[in-house]
Amino acid sequence: MERIPGEKLLKVWSGMSEEIMEGVFAQLKRIFQELRALKPLQGTGVESCAGGSLYDSRIPYGKPRFGPFKTIQKFRFWLRRDLKPEDLKDREKDQDWHDLQDMMSKQDGPFPPLCFTHGDLNPFNILVREGNVVEIIDWEFSEWYPHYWEYTSAWFGNVTKTEWQCKLDQILDKPHPEVLKMEEVRNKWWGE
Repeated sequence: MERIPGEKLLKVWSGMSEEIMEGVFAQLKRIFQELRALKPLQGTGVESCAGGSLYDSRIPYGKPRFGPFKTIQKFRFWLRRDLKPEDLKDREKDQDWHDLQDMMSKQDGPFPPLCFTHGDLNPFNILVREGNVVEIIDWEFSEWYPHYWEYTSAWFGNVTKTEWQCKLDQILDKPHPEVLKMEEVRNKWWGE
């Protein structure tokens, strides 16, 4: 970081004009479109870029590392600690019950193929200089994840930075609101 001439986006954000800020977000959008266009090798599951275990600080029971998983379905099942719909049959059918059932049905449904994901997109990890993105740093969370993981990692990993959350749609394709709700429920029960 010290060798790359630039400042963290968070540090210079408030001093940027709207025009420069829009330019930075347009550059980030192009960068992440390229990143997400990478195609996994045949048989790639939810795994690191080298085919091994994963790391994500939002998953407390996955420390220090977890996986890899041969399929997205196995990853989702692990995320919810092997919870199955029938495990809730004796539970009161309150809002939590409905939320968990809904989350499981969405997790068990089809999703687009895996995407290469930075996994820690936030304004601390973006270096800019003179209105240009010069580097994205901290790639230790980068792996092959479900298509929504980049957005939800950036969203839920920065809940105190509402300005950042408002700008995410300018960088990443926003997943369907149902996917955000699915991750919100997962995060409530098994997240940070």
